[in-house]
Amino acid sequence: MDKGATSFKGFSIGINGFLFALYSAFVCWTALVIIDRAFGMFTLIIILLVFAAALLLSPFLFNALSKKYIHQSPEGLASFGKNLFFEILFYFLPLAVLLFYYYAYYPGCFTVDSSNQYAQVISGHYNDWHPVTQTLFAFKLPLALTGGWFGSIVLFQVLCFSAVLGYSFNTVRKYTNMRYTIATMAFVLLNPLLGSITMFPWKDVSFAIGALLLIAYSLHVWFSKGAWLRSPVNTVAFILAAVLTTLFRHNAILFTGPLVLGVLLLISKKRAVLIALLIVVLCFGVKIPFYAAIKVEKPDQRVVETVGLPMTVIGAAVAHTPELLDEETLQFAYKIAPEEVWKEKYVFGSYQQVKFDPRTNNDVIEEYGRQKIILMMFRCFKNSPEVSIKALVKLTEASYTLTDEYNDAMILGLRYSDLGHQEVQSALKEYCYFTSCCFPFLYIRLGVMHLLLIVGVLSKCKLGKLKDWKKILFIISVFAYNYGTSIIMAGNELSTRFFFYTFPLTPLLLIFLFAKDDKEFENM
Repeated sequence: MDKGATSFKGFSIGINGFLFALYSAFVCWTALVIIDRAFGMFTLIIILLVFAAALLLSPFLFNALSKKYIHQSPEGLASFGKNLFFEILFYFLPLAVLLFYYYAYYPGCFTVDSSNQYAQVISGHYNDWHPVTQTLFAFKLPLALTGGWFGSIVLFQVLCFSAVLGYSFNTVRKYTNMRYTIATMAFVLLNPLLGSITMFPWKDVSFAIGALLLIAYSLHVWFSKGAWLRSPVNTVAFILAAVLTTLFRHNAILFTGPLVLGVLLLISKKRAVLIALLIVVLCFGVKIPFYAAIKVEKPDQRVVETVGLPMTVIGAAVAHTPELLDEETLQFAYKIAPEEVWKEKYVFGSYQQVKFDPRTNNDVIEEYGRQKIILMMFRCFKNSPEVSIKALVKLTEASYTLTDEYNDAMILGLRYSDLGHQEVQSALKEYCYFTSCCFPFLYIRLGVMHLLLIVGVLSKCKLGKLKDWKKILFIISVFAYNYGTSIIMAGNELSTRFFFYTFPLTPLLLIFLFAKDDKEFENM
């Protein structure tokens, strides 16, 4: 053991120590460049000092971490260097990729929604139009930690996402083989959606971070046959991840509901009831007493945000076949906007163009309420079936199409930033357009990811077996959220932004379907 410890210390100072030091110096250099745009002698001295300190400290760090791998196993020390190398690598690569985008687009890209959330934090007056929990997490927390530095908002998002990506890659490596892990990492990191959308402090990114972490946790529960959740630390981590992910989007329950149910079916009833109860109590505790304590205002026009499907169908019928509609539906539509607005602005599969026209009065939708609007939608299907069905198909098309391109997020993530690096921005723009043209089936066609999951379910699961339904629940969570969001939202122009989380999740979900309890991937 003494000989092994001696060789271990020598090894930790060698290649692993060097890589750790190099990683530390890289992070330091990136921070200095982002904050001060410094490239002079002072920057070089700081980097060299960090590099030297990391080399000196790495043996102590690695000795502390080694306990994680030994477990009284004679081969523990021999495999430690390899394990630690890849564990660091799988955290380093996503951080490097996202910091590269951040360096190019510093301090990030802010839409009207993002600017509104930033203003809420500065003023202290919160509105739940955008989930306040996500506003506090993605805006308030980084600003508080950095004394109000504006650039910390997107940087904090980058750090969180890279950490969760690294955790997910190491989880994949634990339960599969190295080839599948490298393929997963390449698939995720080469996707331009990852970098471009992460440059926006959107709730979609916060939700993606939470969803990916929950899926990784679920893998641990599945392969340990529920034993992973016996640890109090793991239980707390799972509960917090489930609560935050649920609160990051108003409709996130469509994802977390089936997923958490699938996980709870893998553990004892007593523990499952306790975890479920804690999740529910915490969610309502945040939404009711905590929101009340910080005086969160309830948003106006909430009905508008939940009748995407009815308004899309009604809009299609009003714009193209008004002569076939009943009087009540026409009166409703023309109270919202004049006839010419419907004919000029309405696009099949989207109410958005009409919704944001200055001549539109969306308060009418709030006055009528969901029930009346849904009944009018069914009358549109009856009176003008061809146009109504076409509107429904176009609204949900992003979730299953294999032909049309939904690359709006590419363009959204390619806004030029005066404070960023213009040459790097141009290079990233070319890369994004290249990949969207050459590899659309890998990177922007959501329908391809859904097709892979459907094929996996049909080929590996038997619908008559309860155990297989536990697997299927994990997959249902993605379909419930994606299709549910499609019919709730008022249009599909931003569909890639809403659903881009599906791309990094799909490789992990396939493990549920294709890997058996004995880690079938290891024999591939």
